[in-house]
Amino acid sequence: MQKALKTSVISFRQKKQIVTIQRGVNPPEENQVIIRMKACGICQYDIKCYKETSTDPVYSDSPGHEGVGVVVAAGKNVEILRPGDKVTSYSFGSAFADYYTADINTVAALPQEVEDFKYWAAEPIACIVNSLRFLRIEPGDDVVVMGCGYMGLLFIQGLPKEFINNLIAIDIDDHRLSLARQFGAGTIINAQHLDPVQAVFDRNKRQADVVIEAIGEKGAIGQATDMIKMGGRLCIFGHHAEDESVPTGEWHMKGIEVLNTTPFTSKNFHKDLIDAVKLMKKGTFDQTKLISRSYALSDMKRAMEELSLKPPDLIKTVVTNY
Repeated sequence: MQKALKTSVISFRQKKQIVTIQRGVNPPEENQVIIRMKACGICQYDIKCYKETSTDPVYSDSPGHEGVGVVVAAGKNVEILRPGDKVTSYSFGSAFADYYTADINTVAALPQEVEDFKYWAAEPIACIVNSLRFLRIEPGDDVVVMGCGYMGLLFIQGLPKEFINNLIAIDIDDHRLSLARQFGAGTIINAQHLDPVQAVFDRNKRQADVVIEAIGEKGAIGQATDMIKMGGRLCIFGHHAEDESVPTGEWHMKGIEVLNTTPFTSKNFHKDLIDAVKLMKKGTFDQTKLISRSYALSDMKRAMEELSLKPPDLIKTVVTNY
C-alpha cells in the first residue's frame, strides 16, 4: 500500500443510532485483501441489529456483510487477486465502510466488466446455493416456495425448473407473486385471499414433495408441514428469531425430512460464493428486478429509518459508495 488509508466505518453502537467512526486501515495480513467498498446489501439482520443493538453487540459495532468492491491491497500470500480486481465477499461485518479487510477465503472475483456493483452482492445467493445442495430436488418433484421476499425470489430463480413438475409460489403481495411468475413459478397463490394449504392441494391435486419455508414467521412451519406429502422434505430457510412449537408428531408420522439450511450447514461456503458468482454470470440469478431501493453510504441513517418501517415496495436494499 503506497500510503496509509483511512476509512469511515458505520456502527450501530446504540439502539437506532448511527455512529460514523474514522479509523486507519492496517496493511493486509498474509492471506487478506483490503477492499474499497462500492456497494453492500442491507440484510434483515442489519435492520434487526439497528433496531436493537443487544441482538448481536459484536456485529452491531461493525455491521455489513454483503460487500462488493475493488481490491486496493493484497497480502503477500494472496496469488489469485491483485489491486484493481473487482470482488464480492461475505465479510463477518465491517463492510458498511469506505474500506474493509477480508480473508481471501471469503472473497470471490467478479468479471472485470462489472460496472453497476449494486447487483453483484453474492453472499445471499451463496446461501441459496448452499440450500440447493441440501435439497436434492428430484425429477418430477412438486415444489412449494412459501414467501416471495428477496430470498424466496432468489430461490425461485435458482430452482431447477426444467425438471420440477410444478413450482408453486405463495405470498400475500401481488407484485412479488408476479415476479415469482416471471422467474418460473408455474402456480402462484395469494395467501391473503386463499387458504394456502388447501390451495396447494387444489391446484396441485396432491401434497408437495418439497416445501421451502422462506418466511420466518410464527405458524409458517406448521402450514408448510401440512402441505408436504408422506416422506417429503421441509426446508426451513426463514430465520425464526423466536422459539416456537413445531409439529414434531406430524413430522414423525409423515416421515418428513426436515432440513435447516442456514449458511452454517455449508461444508464450504467459499465454494458456495464462487459458484454463486458463476451462476450470476450465467444469468441464473439476476438481481436487477430485486433491488428496489439504494442509498448512499453517507445516507445510512435515512436508509435504516425507512427500512425499519417495512415499506410495502421493499424487496432488497443496498448502500452504494461511488
